[in-house]
Amino acid sequence: MRRVLPEQEFLVLWVLTVEGEIGRYRLAKMLGASQGIARGILARMKRDGLIIVRRRAGTRASEKGLHELATLMKRYHLRLVKRSDQEVLGLGSRSVLFHVAGGSQRLGQGIEQRDAAIRAGATGAVTFLYDGTTLRFPGVTESLSRRNPAAFEQLRGQLKMKNGDVVLIAFAGTWWDAARGGLAAISTLT
Repeated sequence: MRRVLPEQEFLVLWVLTVEGEIGRYRLAKMLGASQGIARGILARMKRDGLIIVRRRAGTRASEKGLHELATLMKRYHLRLVKRSDQEVLGLGSRSVLFHVAGGSQRLGQGIEQRDAAIRAGATGAVTFLYDGTTLRFPGVTESLSRRNPAAFEQLRGQLKMKNGDVVLIAFAGTWWDAARGGLAAISTLT
């Protein structure tokens, strides 16, 4: 039997930690997958002990699943993945923030990440580099702290950034579409 892809595992486990117990139909919608594909993913994850499925109550992450999520966070060099329901940089109120440790060496202009996010269902993605004092767009010398001080302070308050970190904000019509897009985008950095 085929193993679930790490990106699918990550998304399922992360969504379950954000939402708690979720039914299969809603989870399929969040994954952007058909019922059959979602059923197969969940069956494999249940077999591997990563999730607990309760009839009529839904699915939740098991202790082993939470440990696997932590392992996947390390694999993707993620310090934080956070759903945001407030407006950030005028991108809309349905976004997910990804804080990637030391991702700047693998980041070009941010276009590859934006395109990956869009292909995976997000409306778009914005990528920033942290240079030790400010956030800036790749290839642009003007910093976010100068262009939009309020947004910079908002992000700095949420993140414990270190020199060379990447901050990616994926946005979409739903936060789960933003999460799928952001995960595809940060996959280009590993």
